[in-house]
Amino acid sequence: MILVFAVVVGAVAVPYILFILFGSNTKKLSTFFKTEATKQNLAFDKTEQWASRIIGIDLKNNVLFYAQLVQEQIVHKAVDLSTISRVNLLEDLQTKRIDGKVSSTLENLTLELIPQNSGAPILLNFYDSLIDSAQNFEMKRASAWKSDIQNALTAKQAAVVAA
Repeated sequence: MILVFAVVVGAVAVPYILFILFGSNTKKLSTFFKTEATKQNLAFDKTEQWASRIIGIDLKNNVLFYAQLVQEQIVHKAVDLSTISRVNLLEDLQTKRIDGKVSSTLENLTLELIPQNSGAPILLNFYDSLIDSAQNFEMKRASAWKSDIQNALTAKQAAVVAA
């Protein structure tokens, strides 16, 4: 009886676990992130991975690293925070009226890093309804990263003033 149970559970669970471990792009993204961090001598103080995206901040080197898997290609950005003046949270909300009730739906959520010079802003996508199948606390996540980046910018400005 125990043998039959073990065979049935193994037949169901093993393919599922193998699919999660090897069929997912999460491992590809994570490996790329670690490789790039090593190449650029980054030691992240905080990292987070979700929905084919990963982000990390190295406060010692003042670098923010972001990578996203888009159509089997990894798009990445290494941002020197010493060149950034401020950070904004851009929300694209669609308001719809359904059965007389107004409902707002998040369509896109992006962190915008504004450079000190007049260069183009750097956009880090946290949620896109055309790519992501579901929301998973993206607003909370983006707000936390905005706060972390602002704290790094404030610490940088305080160090410049003190020097």
